[in-house]
Amino acid sequence: MPEVAPPFEAGIVTDIPDNLATVIGKVIVAYARLEHKLTALSAVILQLHRSEVRVAFRMPRAVERLDMALDLLALKDIHPKTDIAALRETVTAAASARDILSHGIWLRHPETGQLYVQITRGRWPKDLSLGETVSRAIFPQSLPYGPDDCTRALQLCLRGLEGADELGAEIDEAMLAFPDRFRKPLRPLNPLGGRKSPSKKRPPGS
Repeated sequence: MPEVAPPFEAGIVTDIPDNLATVIGKVIVAYARLEHKLTALSAVILQLHRSEVRVAFRMPRAVERLDMALDLLALKDIHPKTDIAALRETVTAAASARDILSHGIWLRHPETGQLYVQITRGRWPKDLSLGETVSRAIFPQSLPYGPDDCTRALQLCLRGLEGADELGAEIDEAMLAFPDRFRKPLRPLNPLGGRKSPSKKRPPGS
């Protein structure tokens, strides 16, 4: 992550360079795909239809989607060889990098012209706040940010996707090796999920 900048007054920037905006778009798209793949791991384990997954799983954090799949595998006594610690670290870092780009406010330093991203969520790292708990909502943190930083964020998302694919391949192998540990998939009988109101019965003699 870029180093912290001393406090400075600056106006909000809404027009960032095209090369920076291009990579930011790639980060957002890649991270959305990463979340989808992590959710799909649990969907495959439980053999759920995609519509059932969207109803049941809602929107947990990316690392929670990974942990959900790992817990389900543990229940089936299946232990993947994928480096889970490294994958979890990558997913967590990718989420943090994506959140900076999705929720940060862009500033331009009045003297140097350097672009910064101002973060107002969460808390400052303890090593930058002399061990004190400092909320970014009260005292925002500004990070110098450029194309190289965005590229690193994109690489994190892509590494997370590679790890999710590796874990997914192990799940596929486990389904073939231990078919008795997985239920058979069922397709929804009402694919649109349409709900009908119960008909009101007319009272006798009416």
